[in-house]
Amino acid sequence: MDNRIERRTFLGMSLSAAGALMLAACTGGGRPSLSASGRPTLRLPGGEWGFPSPFAYLAGPGYFRMSYIYDTLLWEDATGEPLPWLAARYQPSSDGLTHTFEMRDNVRWQDGRPLTAEDVVFTVNYFAAQSRTLSPLVIARGPRDLVNVTASGRNVEFRLAQPDIAFREAIAAMPIVPRHIWSSVPDASKVDDPSRLVGSGPYRLESYTRGEGSYLYRANDEHFLGKPYVERIENLPVDDALTGLLAGILDSAGSREAGVGSDALAPFRSDDSYGIIEDTGGFTLGLYWNLAKGGPLADVRFRRACIMAIDREGYVDKVLGGNGAPGNPGFLPPSHPLRVDVEQYSYDPGMANRLLDDAGYPRGSSGIRQDQGGRPLRYTMLVLNTLPPIVDVVARSLKEVGVELVVQALDIPSQFARMTRGDYEMAIPLYGGLTGDPDYMRSLYSSKSPVNFQHAQGYVDAEFDTIAERQRRTLDAEERKKLVARMQQIVARDVPFLPLFYPASFQVFKKSVFDQWYYTPGGFAGGNPFAYNKQVFATGKKTGLDVRTPS
Repeated sequence: MDNRIERRTFLGMSLSAAGALMLAACTGGGRPSLSASGRPTLRLPGGEWGFPSPFAYLAGPGYFRMSYIYDTLLWEDATGEPLPWLAARYQPSSDGLTHTFEMRDNVRWQDGRPLTAEDVVFTVNYFAAQSRTLSPLVIARGPRDLVNVTASGRNVEFRLAQPDIAFREAIAAMPIVPRHIWSSVPDASKVDDPSRLVGSGPYRLESYTRGEGSYLYRANDEHFLGKPYVERIENLPVDDALTGLLAGILDSAGSREAGVGSDALAPFRSDDSYGIIEDTGGFTLGLYWNLAKGGPLADVRFRRACIMAIDREGYVDKVLGGNGAPGNPGFLPPSHPLRVDVEQYSYDPGMANRLLDDAGYPRGSSGIRQDQGGRPLRYTMLVLNTLPPIVDVVARSLKEVGVELVVQALDIPSQFARMTRGDYEMAIPLYGGLTGDPDYMRSLYSSKSPVNFQHAQGYVDAEFDTIAERQRRTLDAEERKKLVARMQQIVARDVPFLPLFYPASFQVFKKSVFDQWYYTPGGFAGGNPFAYNKQVFATGKKTGLDVRTPS
């Protein structure tokens, strides 16, 4: 029987030396893909995304590695609709202020102790107490604006000061942790002891090699859903995941978030032993101007000219071979149901030059423009050390209109840390989640939102702040749609940030090993846009909670 609850009913009711962590050796390309029981092993791309505790992982890829170990109250599958995960039932009040969860019976932590409603209350309060020490790359911390959270028997009740449209998404992302493991830990962000990784999830961490990015998970056969369909998940570091797939080292390879051309997928499209799923809009490489630095960076005419100097559509067509979509100054990608038409600032270098002339930024003898104080328009731009092709395109395009960029390449944690501190002039970071709830725009653009690496530094617009808060609080779908439309119009007018393009996401896989891959509509657990949703690994099916019987 499928334990899915219909939406109406459900909504109604880290190989280094001393510091290395190695519990067992990860295997290479010779391992059989099926165990004697018929349950598959999945060999997937690795990479260093942190120690997989709820308090130390790094960004989205670190989150889904952590999520194999820890469960949440709610989850999503291929429908994007809420699944009763640790909670058997969920009942929001009509005014949106009270949210009640009835916990499942007989759920146990991986050390055999029972998971209780008190563990949920502890988790919420512990995340709140740890909030100042956690890295900004720890992206799931639970709901905000709580009056209190209480436990009574199997029930957990959350009371909010105001309705919050983002509550369910925050709950679906918050990993529940055991009180008996973490209550004695004053600073969870410093923990790298694998013995503390006791969750309730479908997988246990068997090995992790810090720095190398190797992870090995083995099924938790005592999971409340039953024995997970996928028995082992191996994350193996490879230089190029698609090459690793062709070489038989991997069983599946996912998106290069900076995009690929059609030739990269051609060997797989012509071979029936591989399957491919595709999506667009979950990721972006975006161009930030730090308005808090003042001068031209805070001048909307300068920012609009920069946009018009960059051929976003041409980049998608010529470099990516059409595998993606040009960026939208209104933020939301083409596939988002609440996207509206806004000013796009089409590629026009002539107009860009005229805008800069009219704004009072004349060219100097070197060809680089100057501000009103005679200082050259020369800015340091923080980029990822993988140096995706768009970096050269942006630098070259702006040089042609008299703006010089000094590229500084950093790893992801370093770039994100500097952006969180506001220690930059311009930047091109990578992140995902754009197809999720549009409340994401509030955290990015509102001056009232906590500053993190994604925040539009120095941007203040009183109307946007007001509307962003209103859409978060309204329970009227049509009213919220109008408010989100106005939010897009405002940020497209002011452009403190520009999504440069939305690369097409893809997952290529060996059909004979595992063929149930999907992208969760809107992303899973707070908009996570990857195809590594633990629901499908645990059940072997795209939807529901029933576990598939191995062949």
